[in-house]
Order: sequence, then C-alpha cells, then structure tokens
Amino acid sequence: MSIEQFLKNKNILVFGLGRQGGGIGDANYLARHGYIVRVIDRYTLNELDIAPSMLEPNIELSLGSEKQSDVDWADIIIQNPGVPDNHPLVLYAKEQYKQVVSAIALFVQFSPIPTIGITGTRGKTTTTMLIYDILNYIYPDQIILGGNLPGTSGLDLFDRCENKKYAVLELSSFQLHSFHHQQISPNYSVVTNLYPDHLNRYSTMDEYLLDKTAIVRYQKKPGFVVYNQENEGSIKIANYANVTKLPYQVSDTANITTLLPGKHNLSNIAAAYRLATALNLESKKVLLAISQFKGVNYRQQLIATLNGVRYINDTTATTPIASVIALKAQTSPTILICGGESKNLPEEILLTEIKNNPHLAHLIVLGSHNLTGFVESLQELVPQKLAGQVNSMEAAVNLAAKLAKPNYTVLLSPGFASFDLFKNEFDRGDQFNHYVSLLAQQKK
Repeated sequence: MSIEQFLKNKNILVFGLGRQGGGIGDANYLARHGYIVRVIDRYTLNELDIAPSMLEPNIELSLGSEKQSDVDWADIIIQNPGVPDNHPLVLYAKEQYKQVVSAIALFVQFSPIPTIGITGTRGKTTTTMLIYDILNYIYPDQIILGGNLPGTSGLDLFDRCENKKYAVLELSSFQLHSFHHQQISPNYSVVTNLYPDHLNRYSTMDEYLLDKTAIVRYQKKPGFVVYNQENEGSIKIANYANVTKLPYQVSDTANITTLLPGKHNLSNIAAAYRLATALNLESKKVLLAISQFKGVNYRQQLIATLNGVRYINDTTATTPIASVIALKAQTSPTILICGGESKNLPEEILLTEIKNNPHLAHLIVLGSHNLTGFVESLQELVPQKLAGQVNSMEAAVNLAAKLAKPNYTVLLSPGFASFDLFKNEFDRGDQFNHYVSLLAQQKK
C-alpha cells in the first residue's frame, strides 16, 4: 500500500498545529494533494502566532476549542506529538475505533527511500545533523532531513523523495510512541544514550524507555541498530532489536579530526562514523565531512566573544544531565545561567556538578516556577557563587556581563524546560542571542 492509497477518500483530521509548525506542513501537504482535511487545536491562529496565509485555503479550521464532533467527522486522525495519549479526544477517538496515527510514522511506514532514525536523550540533534552532512557530502542533494526539527513535518517529506538516496530523521520519544501503534521502525537506527527526561509526561523511566524502544522493535533485516556501548540505556534499547547490533564508543574517534569540543561530541561523532562504515561509505570522504562539521545551533554554540568573554548558547539543555555535560566541557572560569520549569527530573546530578566543578565562578538562576527546592539547595551548597535569581533573559545576560572578566565564559545551559518564561527552548535561545547582540552594540 502507498500513502496515496492509505489516505484516499478519507476525512483526515490534523489534531494540533503545534508551536513548532509541524502540523502546518502536514495540513498543507494534505490540502495540496486534494485530500479532505480539517485542523483542530485548542489555540487560535493568533495565539499560535500563525498567519492565515501560512495555510492552504482549502483547509477547514476548527480552532480555539476541541470538539467531539470533529472526531466523529474524521476517518483518520493525525495526532501531533505534543498531544498526549490521555487527551480526552484521543481517548474518545480510540473508543470510536478511529485510526489515530502520526505523520512521521506514516512517512517511515510508506517512505519510498530508506530511512535512518536517530534518537537519544542527548546528542540526537548533533548526531542527526552530522549524519546528514556526511551523507550529503557523499551524495550531494540526494538526502532529505526531517523528524523532530523545528518547522518540519512528516507528510511533507513525501514531496521531497524523488531521486533521493536516504531520509535522515531525528526522532523524539513522543514521536516514537506512535511507532508502537503502527508497528513500524526506520530501516536503520542510531541510539545515542538514555537519561531521565520528560518525567512530567511519563510516570516512570520504564515508560520513557518503552517509547524509545520503538526505534528498533519493528526493524527488519537487512536493517541494523548503531548503539552506544558506554551507556546502559542505549544498550537496553538495542537489546530489543532483532537486527544486527553495531556498538560504538568514544575511543573509536582516536584518529578522527573534529572542530567540536567535549567528550560528548566525540560520542556523537563515533555514532555517525559507525553508521557510515555500516553503510559502506568511503572512509576518506566520511572523515573529511566530519572534520568540516561545525556543530548545531543552540547546542553549546559560541555566539560572540566580547572583551575576551565568550557567550555560549546551550538552550536545548532542558535536563540536569545536559547542563552537567555542558559544564564539564568548560575549561575557563564560567558563569552559568540555569533554571526554568521543572520536568520532575532528579536534580542531584546537576547540584553535585555545580558544587564540585572547578571552573564555575558564578551562577544565575533564571525563573522561579517550581524551583524553590533547587534554589534552596544552591543557597546551602554554593552561597558564594549564587549571584542572583532573575525573571527575564535581559536581566540574566546583563548580570552575567557585569560579573564577567576577560577569559570568562557565560554559559546558558538551563537544565530545565523553558515554558515558565518562553514559548519554547528556541525562543529562550533567541532571546539570549538578542541580548548578547545588544551587549556587542554597546561595546562598539
């Protein structure tokens, strides 16, 4: 069966436009191809900051509320990853025996080209982009990129498959959840690691692990899984696979040249290199592509150096372990901007690193939502380093700039979610960049 046959003559309901725009692309794809499509979202276009011109005119909109009548109308419901399974309308749809699917799982299921899926708590975006760069270097303009990336949609990928070699997909646990329902996995998979995350949505780590296993559970030969043999969670996920298991470790990069700092990036490089060798890509070209890779925005990204002070944006560090990794990568006196909305994750690992890190000079806490216990622990552990608690990025950047001296690093690595003060982590990162740019203008 093709995607066209699956969707033909069906009433298709896109449930959730999403704040990162994925639902827009899905709805537009359906409309462009003449399918009957309706979109529902509890927010209006204005609240989502979406201009009407961004949507095809033949899309029916049912926004500002969520009604059972929309579910009754639908034959197929495309569930945005941000809409949880326990949402009343999702539960109602399943009671009515509606087909509830996800766009990215549909793409993996019906893709005319081989798919490469990458997941992990940390490193999945950098690894995804590195794999994409390697493949695109060897097969110019023959690789497509999608999945858990801002502004991308699952269905829209179908229009980009002609004359292409591979589809490289970053896959989140929320996206992989639907892969279990559709019993589908990518042809080739990479698992970078597994750490506690999203425990504001998952009841236990076992639930989180279960969703991640979907990347390998339904793989078929001659597929394979590349996994991190230095991470227990990655090993657990790989053990669910019935295809070839290919381990990697940091020491595999001993003879590889890279621009990226930190042991964590060596692990990402090892994953990409192991995949490349498994695909029988020319080693010389692979190593050259790796040596030219400059990293990914919002991930320990150097934004500016002002009067000898380095400003680094690591806004996608939304878990304590992510901030720990960023702190460990620093080699100069560091001012850490951290904080946000708790995801109910263990904070002890970050508190321990803050206490013991030899390079941490000052600490600025951004936000106050659900952070009382965290701040109290900081006051007890490192009162001399706690410079203040602020409620805006402007205040955080300005305070950091006052404290910083030449050869210092100002590191935004929050360790928490962003929704207390920002639309999402990218908005948080953009605001950091903006206020750093204002500092640069002041220093001219």
